[in-house]
Amino acid sequence: MQNRKRVSARMTGLLAAVMLAGSITAYAAYPTWAEGNTYSAGTVVYYNGHDYKAVVTHTAYVGAGWNPASTPTLWQDLGVDTGSATPTPAPTAAPTATPKPTTTPAPTVTPAPTSTPTATPKPTSTPVPTATPTPVAGGCTAAAWNTGTAYNGGAQVSYNGHTYTAKWWTQGNIPSSSTGDGQPWTDNGVCGPTPTPGPATPTPVATATPKPTATPVPTATPLPTATPVPGVSPTPAPTGVPVTGLPKHVVEGYWHNFDNGTGTIRIKDVPDQYDIINVSFAEGDQSAAAGTAVFVLDKAFNEADFIADIKAKQAAGKKVQISLGGANGVIVLGTTAARDTFVKTMGDIIAKYGFDGIDLDIENNLSMGANEDFRNPTTPQIVNLIAATKALKARFGANFMITMAPEVAYVQGGYGVAGGIWGAYLPIIYGLKDDLTILHVQLYNTGSITGADEKNYTQGTVDFAVAMSDMLLKGFNVNRDPSKPFPALRPDQVSLGLPATSGAAPSGGYLNNAGVQQALDCLMKGTNCASFKPSASYPGFRGVMTWSVNWDKTNSYQFATGHKAYLNQYPN
Repeated sequence: MQNRKRVSARMTGLLAAVMLAGSITAYAAYPTWAEGNTYSAGTVVYYNGHDYKAVVTHTAYVGAGWNPASTPTLWQDLGVDTGSATPTPAPTAAPTATPKPTTTPAPTVTPAPTSTPTATPKPTSTPVPTATPTPVAGGCTAAAWNTGTAYNGGAQVSYNGHTYTAKWWTQGNIPSSSTGDGQPWTDNGVCGPTPTPGPATPTPVATATPKPTATPVPTATPLPTATPVPGVSPTPAPTGVPVTGLPKHVVEGYWHNFDNGTGTIRIKDVPDQYDIINVSFAEGDQSAAAGTAVFVLDKAFNEADFIADIKAKQAAGKKVQISLGGANGVIVLGTTAARDTFVKTMGDIIAKYGFDGIDLDIENNLSMGANEDFRNPTTPQIVNLIAATKALKARFGANFMITMAPEVAYVQGGYGVAGGIWGAYLPIIYGLKDDLTILHVQLYNTGSITGADEKNYTQGTVDFAVAMSDMLLKGFNVNRDPSKPFPALRPDQVSLGLPATSGAAPSGGYLNNAGVQQALDCLMKGTNCASFKPSASYPGFRGVMTWSVNWDKTNSYQFATGHKAYLNQYPN
């Protein structure tokens, strides 16, 4: 066998002498197979009266039941053992849990025969029975990969005789062509004979080595899993309150990576009243492959200082996110290839700067079909954005934040009519609701809109802020269709999104601090309401978001300081 080590010259001489003497007629058994050991390809063991040869490198996990007799894709039956089932002396140690072959030399064969000889080669004249080929999938315990199934990070699948582990959320990526840097699958190695060529006919054992050794099949040793039996379904993603380390009530603001006349501010100089800072914006690189995200720090800032400022804010308990989109930003995710490019490039941006999460502020290139069900979207841009965001969450872990800042038409606008931009964010919110940290709809630059009570509400009023928030907290029927109820969000997932000054919202919607806090009283305490009063109060309501930190600076940060002081009256 080509993978066996060459017997030393001395051993060869001894064996020749023994064979010439013609006095050895019995054959010693190989090491007895045992659970818990790792066996390299080519290793021969004894089990229940037969000798077996390992087809592939694998670990016989305790409790898996992978004994040689029951797993023909892991072991080749070499036939009935012709020696003692419990050889004396025992061969050197059985294979250990490392794929690297041990260096213990083969037992020495003495020239003079004894009544119980040590291991000698099985005669080449005795052919080994031909093994019946078995299907490739027989040795793979993980479920077969399915193109229509969504897999969370840690999920294991089998594909073409290999086991693969998902690095993060993925769907539709063929495992064999989706491994390596930036790809969602890790190849754990062979889990059964490869399709081409098929299982080989076992060959006679021709050497005297009682424990054949072999160069391990590259990357074939299965990766350790959290359970001794591979293929167990991973723990589902959490559906409760996301673990983010945030205060119970927060003030959130957008930070300008540009100067629109409000001036520039270093991250370190953002007031401490801001619990979440959204760096604005990452966009799609229109000169690169579709889905390529890019973030270019404005020349007003030094990159090293910028990264240091982010770390300092995080050390103080604040969160700093990257916001995607904005009024001018466009990202095109029309194909799965674009989706995967986005996951890779946006993930690299997040990792480079150490951002705590992503804020989805998509205001362009987002619409849905008139008859499209928000629970089962089909528009590629929407489907791929959901999948990509899940992949980022899976890559960066449970504390990775996801916030959203859609305009009213994209959310509450879906009550009156669905299609185009109207309600186009609903499938995204629904698809990410279990991972959503905060939704803060932009309650400005929107005019008026019909509420779920069929009354018309106008931006820049207490009633508008309360009625639009109440729709998210109670849920509503999309397109007034009772068969399409959009479910309520948790109170901790909803904040008011408002401009810091009138200049920040040229198309209207500004509400002064007194009006904002009246709306919060109504929502959180059920008191001080205007004409619209919710049927319940929501003391867990998350807080407020503003466009923007820079605009707030022009008004001496009255938005942040005033509303943080207000929210501090509630227990955190």
